[in-house]
Amino acid sequence: MNKKVPEITESVEALKSLLRDAKKKHEIQRLNALYLLKSGVVKNRTQVADLLGVHRLSVGTWLRAYETGGLEKLLQRGSAPGATPILTEAQQERLREALKNPQGFSSYGQIVEFIDKTFHIKMNYKTVYAMVHDKWGAKLKVPRPSHEKKTP
Repeated sequence: MNKKVPEITESVEALKSLLRDAKKKHEIQRLNALYLLKSGVVKNRTQVADLLGVHRLSVGTWLRAYETGGLEKLLQRGSAPGATPILTEAQQERLREALKNPQGFSSYGQIVEFIDKTFHIKMNYKTVYAMVHDKWGAKLKVPRPSHEKKTP
């Protein structure tokens, strides 16, 4: 069953201008779909999908979004919800403050113990390392090794 293509209110020139200004791939594809339909190059969703190299159901989703919310909704891109963090924002802030302390931590194992004692949360060493080192870019407070004969 062929669904009716919604009425495109923007002019061909306006769509061309928006296409020139678009930077993101998803915006370019979606605006291109509207441009192809408005200019009369294609007649239906399947032809648009073939020209753009996407599935026809994707084109249908784009057109449905355009029909319900216009260009703004068409160009919106949803995001995956993702996993909820183990530590709350307040707990993360408290850990960041403890990392700024001049004594700090000398190992990630100490950070794991700190989280366990302070927040009563068991966290894996790798998870703590990924959060503190990779995500936050924090450095542990470890003195650099120095030669024993070096004068202090």
